[in-house]
Amino acid sequence: MKQLFPGRRLVRLLVACAAVSVSWPASPQATPTAPQTLPGLSSLLPASTYAELMKSGSIVQTAPEGKGPVLLPAHASSASIRSALAGEKPNLIVEALYLYRRPRPSDPQAELRSLYGTLLSISSLEGIQYWSASRQKMRTFYAESYRIDDPKAKRRLPDLAAPTTGPLPAAATCYAFQRDLTFGSNVYRYDYAVSPEAILLENTNMTSMTYLALPLMAPGGLKVRLLVIQTDEALLFYVASGANAPSLGIIRDKVEESITNRAVALYKWFEGKQER
Repeated sequence: MKQLFPGRRLVRLLVACAAVSVSWPASPQATPTAPQTLPGLSSLLPASTYAELMKSGSIVQTAPEGKGPVLLPAHASSASIRSALAGEKPNLIVEALYLYRRPRPSDPQAELRSLYGTLLSISSLEGIQYWSASRQKMRTFYAESYRIDDPKAKRRLPDLAAPTTGPLPAAATCYAFQRDLTFGSNVYRYDYAVSPEAILLENTNMTSMTYLALPLMAPGGLKVRLLVIQTDEALLFYVASGANAPSLGIIRDKVEESITNRAVALYKWFEGKQER
C-alpha cells in the first residue's frame, strides 16, 4: 500500500504546524473583566462637585440651555453620552448625580454582574414612586412596566437575566412597554453597554408622547441615559435626560418636571434594589 505521508514530508508538515500560532478572536459580545482596582471617587469629579456630593449625597439640576452636561463623571464610559448629546442638541437637559455608599466590594466583577441584573429588571420598575413637590405626597411613576417582543406586537416577555458565569455581554437591546401617570402608555427601546467598572443604559421613546392629548415629543424626542460607575468607596449613579420639548412655557415646565421626577424615581428604585 502506498504511504500517504512519506517520512520527510511528514516531518516538514509537523514542523510547519508547530510554528503556527492559533488564536480564537475575542467575541464581540464579551466585555473585559472588571479590574480589581477601582477608581477613587474624587478622580471622576471636579473638586466642587465632589464636595457637594459628599455633603448632600445627590445633585439634580437643569443644564443651561445650549451647553452640554456639567455633572457627567470623567470616566471612559461617559464619552458616548457627551458625544450623543452634542450631536442631538436637545433643548432641555436634566441631570442627576447620586452617591450610593457601600464598602469596597471584595469581588468587583460579581458586583458588576449584580448591577447588570438590576438594570435588566424592567418589570421591577412597575409601581416605583417619587415625592411630588407640587402635590406634597408620594406618587407612582410607572403604573405598568414590562419587556415586550417588539414595538408593534407588544407581547409581554419576562425580564432578561444577567449570565451567571462568564463575561457579561458588551451590548444588548430590548423593548419595553411602560405607562406613567404623566405621559401615558409608550414603547421604549433599552440599549445596554457594559464596560469594566461601568454600565450604561440608554432609554429612547419609540412612540409619540402626549400630555392631556397634546403632542409633546415625537419618537426619539426623549432619551434618558443612566450610567452606574463602580468606585472604591461608592457607586456613582448618573442620569442625563435630553428632550426636545415644546417651547410653550407651561408645557415645557411639565416636561422638565416629569423627566426630573423620572430621574429621582429611578434612583430610589436602584437604591431599594441595592439594599435588598
